[in-house]
Parts: sequence; structure tokens; C-alpha cells
Amino acid sequence: MRSIGIKETKPMAQRELTVAYLRGLKVEARTEISDTRETGLLVRAYPSGKITFAFRLRDPIGRLQGAVLGHYPDLGLADARALAAEYRIRVRNGDDITAKAQKSIAASQAQDGEAIPTLAAIIEEYEREMAPSRGIWERTKTGRPGDARRRIEGVFASLLSAHVTELTARDFAQAMRNYIPKSGRASANGQVSRARAYLLPVLDWCAHRAPFEKEGLGRPVSLDVVDLRKTADPASSDPVITGRRDRALNHTELGAVLQLLKWPAPTRLGMRVAPIDDIRPLACRFLLLTLARRGELEAMRWRDFRDNLGIWHKPRVKTIQGPVRQQNLPLSDAAIALLRSLPTYQNRRPDDYVFQNATGGRLGNWDRMTRAIHRESGTHNWHRHDLRRTGATILKALQVSPRVIDEILAHNAPSTDEGTTRSLEHYFASGHLLDHIEDPQKSALNQLAAALDYIETNAPSLKEPKERRSGKRSGKDR
Repeated sequence: MRSIGIKETKPMAQRELTVAYLRGLKVEARTEISDTRETGLLVRAYPSGKITFAFRLRDPIGRLQGAVLGHYPDLGLADARALAAEYRIRVRNGDDITAKAQKSIAASQAQDGEAIPTLAAIIEEYEREMAPSRGIWERTKTGRPGDARRRIEGVFASLLSAHVTELTARDFAQAMRNYIPKSGRASANGQVSRARAYLLPVLDWCAHRAPFEKEGLGRPVSLDVVDLRKTADPASSDPVITGRRDRALNHTELGAVLQLLKWPAPTRLGMRVAPIDDIRPLACRFLLLTLARRGELEAMRWRDFRDNLGIWHKPRVKTIQGPVRQQNLPLSDAAIALLRSLPTYQNRRPDDYVFQNATGGRLGNWDRMTRAIHRESGTHNWHRHDLRRTGATILKALQVSPRVIDEILAHNAPSTDEGTTRSLEHYFASGHLLDHIEDPQKSALNQLAAALDYIETNAPSLKEPKERRSGKRSGKDR
């Protein structure tokens, strides 16, 4: 017998319960139905198909008394009515069945050590389980939660302290509708959609739903929790969100932008950081030359640059599912020359960041720098990840094999598109063994570097800022 939270509820449906009715009962949200034949008896039906018998009735002094009787069909309808009749007599005689039921469940939980956890506790459990194999759940070096947990806790903050088994699809839908982004934007459908996508497998793991239905894959003790697939994805009906970003810089835009991707940083960008200390524009050029993700560049240390081999070793590349993956990316001659031109190259130490801020730490404040490049190049509506897409688009135009492009982007293991088994991947060494044959990835990236050089060399020179032409000092980006 389990206690229930006793509170006033909205009027529930009423009808005479029958076995046939209970067998066919299906609901889209948690629903309570009162039995008209036995006073105080009700059933609580869940979208998962679970049906629970409960009792609820006011005592002689007006207190609402209640308890869970059991789960159907383990407890039959006739037995549930008999229990409800017994409880009705006890309540009318002044017995506090709610308090006794609560003590009973507390003793039961203490005995088996398994209390119903909150949503926050389930998220923490999943994080501990999945962080070693899924980068989006891995904590940062400063101890901050990974991207997935931060997004979930931001959107579903109002539900974190609730018992996870008591939350309904309606609760989650309301939390998504009511979320207000900290950025102040009018819509947060993209952010909410991402949080929903990250939370969905957490609840599947908790309930042993696919892909966690096999023994040993799900949570040690499964719980009957809601399936988030029963909630609407806000991004699916947002006309602004098309599901796939398709922005790449064209020839003219690239010609203007490339002239600003230098070190020292062009003074016309007007950054607060001194040009000699601002490596961010040159870092953007490196992103173009390597098709790397910004996070990979920020985390790059000098030990990851295998100078003698011309390889960038990435200890971890982005993965949403499956084990952690590494990448050894053969660099183009232009990318190698760029690294050797950095001010920290001669006195580099293995643990130092390759692209540092003015104090030697990781780069930041990318948005301010990007806006300045937008302004000075006359371009708009692109961000750093679009440089990666732009480079991949150029490689496609150069008729580079899609398989090679995918290897450079580190999207998939190179054998997965060839109709082979995954075990084949274990037979590939990470290095390039044939010195007399250029690595296809290096060859492709050399072609990309040549194309970028041609675009920059033949681009019209950028006009001087108006402030400089008039003899005024260029303004700072405040």
C-alpha cells in the first residue's frame, strides 16, 4: 500500500468500473476516474498503460484521506472494491489512514533502499553512467556540467525537484512552453528542442525503453516514467527552424573575410585586446584550413600537434552516441605553416594551449570578434561553424570524395559507409604508412588551402574604415 499526496483536484470523470473497461483503458495523460459503485474508490491511469487503484474520501472533520491500494491487474477490481469499503469504514470511524499509509511506505523504502528519485537525481545518475562514453555529458575541467545537462536543467528547471514518476507529459510540455531564454530572444524553440532531445534518452534509460530494453543497459531499477515522445517538439512547427542550417560563405564573402583573418589582429576590428595579443582572427583561418570545430581548436595543446608528422591529434571528437572517438588529422602545408608562425611556437610547452588568450588561457569572446569581422568585411549572418561548412562545400566543388570529406569532419568511422562490419575499424592503424603516397585527407586539405589562397589573392582590397579616412581614431567595440 502506498500513500498519495492529498490535495484538492479538479473534478474527475465518474463511471461504474468494469473489468472490460479497465482492460481497454488507454489515456494520453495521467487520468483519474472515480467508481460510482464504491464510494472513495478511483483508478489512476497512465500513458504507459499502468493502472493503479486508489482510495480518497473526506473524514468526519473534513480532512481528505487517501492511499494507493495496488496495481491492476495484480489487484483485481473486486478486491479493490473490498479494500475501499474497509477504508471507508475506517475513515468514518476517525482513523487517519493517510498517516499510516505514509509510515508504511517510508518503512518499505527504508527496507529496500529504493525511494522514488527526483528528476534531478535521475539526471545525475545518467550523467555518471554516460559521461565516460558521451562527450556531451562529460563535465568540464572546472567541474561544470556538460552541455546536455546544462540544457536540460535550464529548460526543465521547474521540474527538477519533482519525483520523476509523478511527472506527466503535460508537465514537460508546460515547462517547454513556459521557458524564457536568458538571451532575451522572443523564441527559444531551438534551445527547448535540444533540451528535449537530450532528456528523452535519459527517461528511456530510466524506464528500460528502447534502446535500453536489454538487461544491463538500462537503470539498475526501472521506473515507470513518461515517454517524452508524447510531447511536441517545438522546433518541428517553428518556421524559423528548418532542421538544418545551410549557410556557407560565397566567393566574394570569403575574399573579404580572409583579408581580416590575420595576426596581429587588424586594428580596424577595434577589439579591446591589443592586436599583438589577439590570435582569434588567425584562429578562424585555422578553422577554415582544417574544418575543425571551435571547441576542438580551443582545446588544442602543443602536445597534440605532431610536428614531425604534420598531424593534429584530437584526443576527443564530438560524439552523441557510442564510445569516445579520437582523430589524427593530416594537416595541409598551409595549416602547418600557420602553426609554426604562432608567437608561442618557439617556446612552446606540451601542456600550453596552441591558440591562447592574452593570459595564456583558452580563447573566448568569439561573438564580439565575429561581429567586428561582419562589420569590416560587409558580410552577415554567419558564425564560426559556418566556416567549417564553407570549407566542406569547397572540397565538394573540388570533387573530393565525400568519404574523405567525412573523415576530415570526423563524422563517422571511415569504414561505416562501405558495407563492412564495425570490427574492421580495429584493424586500421592511426598513422599513414606509405610515405610515397600522400594521405587523401592531406591532399584534399592542400587543395582547400590553394583555393582559399586564390580567392584571397584575387579579392578586391577592403576599403579603409570611414573613421580612418577622415583622420579619426577607429572606435572601440564597447
